[in-house]
Amino acid sequence: MDIITFFVKWVRDTSPLVRPKVIMTNHDQVQIAALEIVFPQSQILLCMWQVLRVIRSHFVMSQFQGLWEKIKAWVKTEDIAKFFTIWEDISSDPSVPESIVKYLKAEWLPVLHRWSMIGRKN
Repeated sequence: MDIITFFVKWVRDTSPLVRPKVIMTNHDQVQIAALEIVFPQSQILLCMWQVLRVIRSHFVMSQFQGLWEKIKAWVKTEDIAKFFTIWEDISSDPSVPESIVKYLKAEWLPVLHRWSMIGRKN
């Protein structure tokens, strides 16, 4: 983390007038932690493409095409009721591996404000 923090501080210090309101990044926790230290006032969001890519890497998409379609809709919806309806469909579907449900619940639901469109309305 020290190297990333050093670099982000260098960027901040060489451009003192630049104070980003929003920073878009990937799901790298070390990078996010460094950004939070250096730019505490900035909102840190996760790139939708990166979110889908990381989630997709946790299962064989060709074997779970229906799940993949639900996940894409879940990530992209701006409707909070639809978001939780899709989550209920995913988490209660017996054809969805329990490991995927646990992964989504542990890794993605706690930070939905960073990646979900329901958290990006403003």
